Amino acid sequence: MGERVGVSLEFIALVVASLGKNYVTPRDLSWVLGISTRSAGRVLRALEMKGYVVRYSNRAYRVIARAPAMEPPS
Repeated sequence: MGERVGVSLEFIALVVASLGKNYVTPRDLSWVLGISTRSAGRVLRALEMKGYVVRYSNRAYRVIARAPAMEPPS
């Protein structure tokens, strides 16, 4: 069993925005984050609830909001 790692949705939204795509799929996100497509689908649903993406079809989400600027660690 793999180790669990926590990552903020804001950071993932920044990653999605940095892809430069208008639409993103669970497969796209799974490839970038190195996670399963099922987990990527869950992440995209969470991003949808936060207003970063909107479900476009069964397989794609439209990127509608850019993530807030991340401040560098102090």
